[in-house]
Amino acid sequence: MSLRLSEMKNRVFDIKGLSHVALVSADMKRTVDFYQGVLGFPLIKTTALPKGLGQHFFFDMGDGHSTLAFFFFPVTHAVEPGITVPKNNVGDVNPAGVTEGYTTAIGSLNHIAFNVDPEMIPVYKKKLEDLGIWVSPIMYHYKCELGIGPNPDETLWLTSIYFRDPDGIQLEFGGWSRHFTEDDIDLEPATSTDAPPAFAQRRSAYEPA
Repeated sequence: MSLRLSEMKNRVFDIKGLSHVALVSADMKRTVDFYQGVLGFPLIKTTALPKGLGQHFFFDMGDGHSTLAFFFFPVTHAVEPGITVPKNNVGDVNPAGVTEGYTTAIGSLNHIAFNVDPEMIPVYKKKLEDLGIWVSPIMYHYKCELGIGPNPDETLWLTSIYFRDPDGIQLEFGGWSRHFTEDDIDLEPATSTDAPPAFAQRRSAYEPA
């Protein structure tokens, strides 16, 4: 049984969980070969968009409820590393151990993390590498100066590895370590005024399109 992260409930909407995340593929067959053939996600639904506008495919994410979806559009914009996807993988760190090139544009998807048992992460890392896929070092997320490190203590909350799909989308296998409490909420949310002016211009969910 998966670890329940908290006892908090949504008191506003009766949300059952994640329905799907929708991404864009440059080559749907290649995407099927990777997500179903390499990662083992069953392809459960295919549909054609009207008037030859493309395709929309859905993969089961492992719980029978949430799905990973992809669009294929005959005409699309190319991936722009460092803008639409991270320029570097999380595992690409400088000599000080700090990740670089990990930021992405406002409104873009930075990465997708799949929930796995933490003790299986070394096994899955080797399995991916045996398939020729580059994988980051195992990353331990806990309370330390950099937020990640090699020697986790009782504050460990997540163990991760990162890799990429054929379109450059950053993926993660992440294993939760413990139940969260109120002590885990210890930061004030940043606002747009905390960013340089050039990055502060964005559309609010409350503004018209």
